[in-house]
Amino acid sequence: MIKTAIVVLMIIIGYPTINQAQVNDNDTLTTDSGLKYVYIHHGTGEITKMHRLILVHYTGTFLDGKKFDSSRDRNTPFSFILGEKQVIKGWDEGISLLRIGDRVTFIVPYQLAYGEKGRGMIPPKSTLVFDVEVLDMKEKSLGMIVKDILYQDTVNFKIDKVIEVVRNLQSQNFNNVYVSESELNIIGYTLLTKVHRPDVAVEIMKLNVELYPDSANSYDSLAEAYMENGNKELAIFNYEKSLKLDPKNTNAEEMLVKLKQK
Repeated sequence: MIKTAIVVLMIIIGYPTINQAQVNDNDTLTTDSGLKYVYIHHGTGEITKMHRLILVHYTGTFLDGKKFDSSRDRNTPFSFILGEKQVIKGWDEGISLLRIGDRVTFIVPYQLAYGEKGRGMIPPKSTLVFDVEVLDMKEKSLGMIVKDILYQDTVNFKIDKVIEVVRNLQSQNFNNVYVSESELNIIGYTLLTKVHRPDVAVEIMKLNVELYPDSANSYDSLAEAYMENGNKELAIFNYEKSLKLDPKNTNAEEMLVKLKQK
């Protein structure tokens, strides 16, 4: 946080712009768009490529140093497809300049962030500071593959095909495919709450439990899917599994009380 504050101060007082491919730590680069970035650490990996899945850790702060978000706090890398507008403009531009292993501080003007209106807890016209580390780059993620198969037929949903493909990829140790518990969980919840197909959601959540058998959250989500699909017995079973793995899971406790009262 101290280094970030120093970087911001240098920029505010007009630290000179440097335009060269190789720079030292504390050298500031400024792109034509106004994005500023400073290297914390230089990586030695492959340069990032457009339309590939990028994995990063990041911490986002305002200019005063107040933190508003951090993947590090969640201990879960953030993934997105570079160059497909899944992130703010400053990230699409800035991360396209980096390589695997690089860690930089981005200073993103509001025009390249959330604009004049802001979003959520980000006020209008906010310049944002991000400590970003590029962890890896993959061809695609398991979630992307699963969604591509599922939504080929939104009436029948090809869940059998999904299971077959996942099993095949698993036998290959998911070679060059990023696997994320949270990504599959989001797919399951989308099926559950937006598509209103709890039967399909159950199958996705079951896959997640198989891939992450020590995750209390995966069992909690499967229990909810079973509950919404009308299977009280399996909902109770999986909430109990979740609670055993995480005795502090108050949601599982509350849902078990409700289910056993019915």
